Amino acid sequence: MTGTLLLIAVGTLAGYMESHRLEMRVERLEEFLRFVSSAQTEIRFSALPVEQIVQRHGGDLEFLRRCGDCFEKGTDFLSAWQTGVNSCAKNSGFNEKDTELLKGFGRGFGVSDIDGQLSHCALYCELTAQSLKDAKEEKERKSRLYQMFGVFSGMAAALLLC
Repeated sequence: MTGTLLLIAVGTLAGYMESHRLEMRVERLEEFLRFVSSAQTEIRFSALPVEQIVQRHGGDLEFLRRCGDCFEKGTDFLSAWQTGVNSCAKNSGFNEKDTELLKGFGRGFGVSDIDGQLSHCALYCELTAQSLKDAKEEKERKSRLYQMFGVFSGMAAALLLC
């Protein structure tokens, strides 16, 4: 009896973990969109260097904190950005498409004049908003499905073993 309940619990937990992964992706994309918007505002009104913008507004995202740590060690921006994205993107809820979006933003951030940076931020606001919309739609479609599939697969495994 205990084994049966454990199988059902494990299936249920697996379903909820997949559902949580979808929710986490939505949250991280929202945080990144806020960062890009804040960066755009900082560039427009204060013309701060990109390293300071990342350190100032990147506290919500793990990869931006890692990027800031690399700056403190004297790493250049692009290397620090790539290190931050590569070290944290997979564990923080981003999928491969999102990771490429982050890398693309880093490659163009801080390499042109103020107007170019404003355009770059505006472009990535749009791209991130589209990814966020897709992530929300995926969450709506699949979240409940994963939860139910987990419960039912746990029950099926328990029935097969009884």
